[in-house]
Amino acid sequence: KAFQDSIDNFLVERFKDKKITVVAGIEARGFIFGPSIALALAAKFVPLRKPKKLPGEVIFEEYVLEYGTDWLEMHVGAVQEGDRALVVDDLIATGGTLCAAIKLLERAGAKVVECACIIEIPELKGSVACSG
Repeated sequence: KAFQDSIDNFLVERFKDKKITVVAGIEARGFIFGPSIALALAAKFVPLRKPKKLPGEVIFEEYVLEYGTDWLEMHVGAVQEGDRALVVDDLIATGGTLCAAIKLLERAGAKVVECACIIEIPELKGSVACSG
């Protein structure tokens, strides 16, 4: 009950009038909140996964880590031109993963309306990195 109340009161209420059609959850903890938010908003849930975890044809976006690179993958056709997306993750630090998620969704034709992260490490300025 507490989990559902927190979803309803803190997240769904904020996004209910934004006409969200897709909630994209970043692996792994974006999968905890994303499906519940999608269900409450009558939107579809799209998982954004680490490399080589999705079957079938995928598109990907690479991003820089402290010591190398990584990428996020999404199924081809998971979002459509004109979809209105909400990106969900547990934490934003440097913003690399979140920025990659935004680019991936936009490249597939979605408009990213907003991002929802439960925790931010403000000293690392990740939300600033993704706001452009």
